[in-house]
Amino acid sequence: MSVDVHEILRGVNKKDLKAWDWVYASYYPALCDYANHILKDADAAEDVVQETLIRIWNLELHFKDIRDFSWYLYKAVYHNSLLYLRLQISPRRVSLEDMEVEMSDEQFALTVQEELIRQIYVYIEDLPEERKKIILLSLKGHSGKEIAEILGISIHTVKTQKNRTFKYLREKLKGSVLLFLI
Repeated sequence: MSVDVHEILRGVNKKDLKAWDWVYASYYPALCDYANHILKDADAAEDVVQETLIRIWNLELHFKDIRDFSWYLYKAVYHNSLLYLRLQISPRRVSLEDMEVEMSDEQFALTVQEELIRQIYVYIEDLPEERKKIILLSLKGHSGKEIAEILGISIHTVKTQKNRTFKYLREKLKGSVLLFLI
């Protein structure tokens, strides 16, 4: 199933439930993992992400492209995670100015890593079924020989399909990840 990110973005801006279902399915795990890196508490991370998505839904925001939307999601989760920590530490005595509000290099790298992983899995879903199976088995750590045995195909087919998949992913990610970094 191919995803048209422009159509998704239009749906996000119009509060279309199908578009937001895609956002939830596509971003939620990565955002939870990102928040968990900050909070060190998986349950709290899920709560923060859910609250963030609800707040964004309720705001009258319009995003010009998917990069801006992705950046906004991660930045909102980051700030809401800090707010959560602030309220946990001392709701009356610590202000946000007392905490480091700007993203550190490490947190920015985590953001980029989470977004890259999320994008890779979105593009893997668009692959033909055989190529998808090969790349998913490869990501699970199986060797080319093991993949060939599991799927009952030649090692040459595995290598060819992996090379095609890597070329496809490099081409797809070239624009989106580099745009995300700008």
